[in-house]
Amino acid sequence: MIYSIVKGILKPILKLLYRVEVKGKENFPQETGYIICSNHTHNLDPFIIACFMNPQIHYIAKKELFKNRLIAYFLKKFNAFPVDRQKADISAIKTAIKILKGNEILGIFPEGTRMKTGEIGHAEPGIAMIAIKAKAQVIPIGISGGYKIGKKVLLNCGQPISLEKYYGKKLSIEEYQSISKDIMDEVRKLKSKNEFILQ
Repeated sequence: MIYSIVKGILKPILKLLYRVEVKGKENFPQETGYIICSNHTHNLDPFIIACFMNPQIHYIAKKELFKNRLIAYFLKKFNAFPVDRQKADISAIKTAIKILKGNEILGIFPEGTRMKTGEIGHAEPGIAMIAIKAKAQVIPIGISGGYKIGKKVLLNCGQPISLEKYYGKKLSIEEYQSISKDIMDEVRKLKSKNEFILQ
């Protein structure tokens, strides 16, 4: 209920500030229990995705964000939970898997921090680990636009990525890292298409 109220308040404000366009919504699975994976350039990224996508999303957010009371308030209302990026946060991983196995939707920014330059950053191995252990598909999203007032912010949603071939296998951190990189390569391609459209 509170999620819907906050979303109902934020969405018209974001519409006034930016010309938000979403491409590829038809790529989203009909069933739930999947991961939304995006590049991260601005603090508004999770709110833009949450407001302009129909499903309710649970976000993994770096614990540092919860130190700011205002940001923490909105993150909690958007079903966010903290992760400690300085270690293998088993508690956060277990929470993420539980969300997915409960047929809910998880939002992850695999770079682990905002990339202000607009480049796609280093992908953490966590997204591959969570997706494989929860047996969940990943929907890549490329975000572009720079969040300039009155300008377009474009969300380009790609085809679902299935990691079924890895289910039940014992993988190393390096292998999880490589799979996460492949996922972010898809995000990079979607973002590149955005840049062409925005020119």
